[in-house]
Amino acid sequence: MGKRLLVVEDDAPTALMLGMVNKVVPLAELREATMTFAHRLAHISPEVLVSAKIAINRGAEAAGFTTAMRAGMDALTPLYAGTTEMGEKFKEITRTEGLKAALAWRRAHFE
Repeated sequence: MGKRLLVVEDDAPTALMLGMVNKVVPLAELREATMTFAHRLAHISPEVLVSAKIAINRGAEAAGFTTAMRAGMDALTPLYAGTTEMGEKFKEITRTEGLKAALAWRRAHFE
């Protein structure tokens, strides 16, 4: 199998460099690349896919990854569920001016 994700974002080259994905395609080619990948997966027996998924999940559990993810979600979920005036302003600046501007705005409030 070996393929993980097809990413079409501004951060795609970074994700590729970090090994988070192993292929990046332009948006115009995304549908074709996705269908090619789907056809490859369709030719793999369901039993093999289930076995691979179980092996990956067991490996994550053995490495403590699953527990760490659950603990992180327990801690962060309330933070993301709530909204604050500053949080909404940060999101607005991020949408309109970009993350760099939003971080500069936030930094100014904490100096």
